[in-house]
Amino acid sequence: MKKYSFQLLMVSVISLLMTSCLKKDLPEMKSSSLNSISDFNLIYKYIDTVIDNPGTAKETTRILVKTVQLSKTRTISNDTVYISPSFPAGFPRKEKAKVTLSNIVGYANIPDAAIISPVSSAPELGKPGNYAAPVRYEVTAANGSKKSWVIAVAPLPVVSKWEGIYTETGTLDHSTAGLQTCPANYTQELITVTANKLKATAGFWYFNNAAITYFITINADNSVTISSDPNASVVVQQQPSPASTYDPVNKKFNLYYFYYSGGDPANWRKFNTVFTYKP
Repeated sequence: MKKYSFQLLMVSVISLLMTSCLKKDLPEMKSSSLNSISDFNLIYKYIDTVIDNPGTAKETTRILVKTVQLSKTRTISNDTVYISPSFPAGFPRKEKAKVTLSNIVGYANIPDAAIISPVSSAPELGKPGNYAAPVRYEVTAANGSKKSWVIAVAPLPVVSKWEGIYTETGTLDHSTAGLQTCPANYTQELITVTANKLKATAGFWYFNNAAITYFITINADNSVTISSDPNASVVVQQQPSPASTYDPVNKKFNLYYFYYSGGDPANWRKFNTVFTYKP
């Protein structure tokens, strides 16, 4: 019989407000006029499961509630805190598309002994709420002075539905070294550039050079356009034939491209790269 247990896992530690109040002189706290918001964070919570000893009599399923603080840049101007969120390193790929500003938890940093309250339809801090549009909070200092603050959150980064880890196979035809074959079980992560564009690295398994990058654009008819990354060390070009394509049924890219080392056509590097999505 399968056994189930419930665990609470905190991935990131959240520093909340109002600490060390008792260590301070009470009259000093009561006279404080500080009513600022110094920081604002967004927290995403999700359910994950881990199966231990699968397929055996000791199989158990652990249900984990995971909490992740999004990365961000912050700018404070007058009465507005501007937040530009992003996904931290290691954020689960399968969860990225589920994150939405209309249902996420917010936390504010305010001075000791101050109180913060939502204004109008602003979400209650510490509970899932809607930050897709600017919201307003009022911070009351210990001496009763008040200030109204606006929290303005920029849209989340675009996540391409094709982003993820792929098993890479294929060949590199090298002008001087001849035909080379990608080793077995080699994987590469394809990174979102726009909703239908990914960034990949050409022949890292052979050249060990992370600067040889290029773009993969998936068209509406599942044809693929390969183009150069302007920040790359080489100019990658699409081979005129065969056509580069995406197979949506098997979640597989079949790509044909090339570049000239040092810009010299005599030093060509021709690729047939196959990426197969790895769940």
